Amino acid sequence: MVKVDEQNRKPIENQRRAKLKAEKPLVYEKIMKYDEKVARGECTAIIDFCFDYRCNMHCEHCCNLSFAKKDRAMTLDDLKDFARQADELGLAQFNISGGEPLTFPDLDDIVAALDPEKFHIAISSNGLLLTEEKAKHLKEIGVDKIRISLDSFDEEKYKQTRHQNGAYDKAIQALFNAREAGMQTGINTMVSHQSCQTPETEALAKFANENNFNLDILIARAIGAWEGKEEVLITNDDNEYLKTLRNKYPVLTRDTYPSYGQDRGCGTVKHILHLTKYGDILPCAFIHISLGNIFEEPLKDIIERGLRIKWFNEYQPLCLSGEHRNFIRQYMSKFYGKPLPISYKDAFTEEDFIDGVVR
Repeated sequence: MVKVDEQNRKPIENQRRAKLKAEKPLVYEKIMKYDEKVARGECTAIIDFCFDYRCNMHCEHCCNLSFAKKDRAMTLDDLKDFARQADELGLAQFNISGGEPLTFPDLDDIVAALDPEKFHIAISSNGLLLTEEKAKHLKEIGVDKIRISLDSFDEEKYKQTRHQNGAYDKAIQALFNAREAGMQTGINTMVSHQSCQTPETEALAKFANENNFNLDILIARAIGAWEGKEEVLITNDDNEYLKTLRNKYPVLTRDTYPSYGQDRGCGTVKHILHLTKYGDILPCAFIHISLGNIFEEPLKDIIERGLRIKWFNEYQPLCLSGEHRNFIRQYMSKFYGKPLPISYKDAFTEEDFIDGVVR
């Protein structure tokens, strides 16, 4: 088994943490308390949220259109209150996703509602609209990081998933625009079993490493257009290959790999939460099971419920939504073909809760 070499990534992480301390000291102070919170079993989640599902692309693996519309959707006031609750819980990081955030007409107001002085703010984007001017503006209003989706370093293969001419060149240029603006810059790339151990994957890792772009590996899930298709899921051998690449190109990372001295694994609820446009809190963006709704109860109570579920109470060695076949078959299959998300009451039983009570 290949062991991830933490030492070769430390200079990268130390540099980014020093930058955060200089630019956002309040955020830095919260993050420096994370080791203690983790030791106590508390939540230190990055909150990924979709304020809107509008987008300027039609990617084949997207599953956002499967989310059922509800009578109430997030407003800026709702977001301000949610950010207040997150700050009181000592949480420090938001990722704005979508849809495509750069198409949101009120993106500046969304960032302001999060109170950038108190949170590290990232945006996940396809990069089509990230001009030099836009990148500089985002930096000025408090955005710290941009993640650009690039599913292949091969332009023709990229087109096969994104279905838009010219998008590949714009995504590449967006990376350099973000870096020049002074933002931490990353690449989000979707890796399936079929695409993992290929020359294109290593070429992308090499490109990212040479240009100091973080490379965030998003493994394929059997949801959306791939619902129930376990053949797209990576294997143990694929994961070993990715670890080998990580040791060779230290900018490459996965959410289950060691980071900042912590070797935790899959941290649904503990290390990641997803907020939908309609106020539902999911264990992660790919497990479409609502743990509760912020319009109905406080974030603190929803997190406590999530941590009472055995699967989420401890870090898992495998990604629950993308590698753990038993979890996928037993729980994620329950939301297949249904309006999303389903309730935790429809997914878990008394046996799944630490105290044996579904509430």
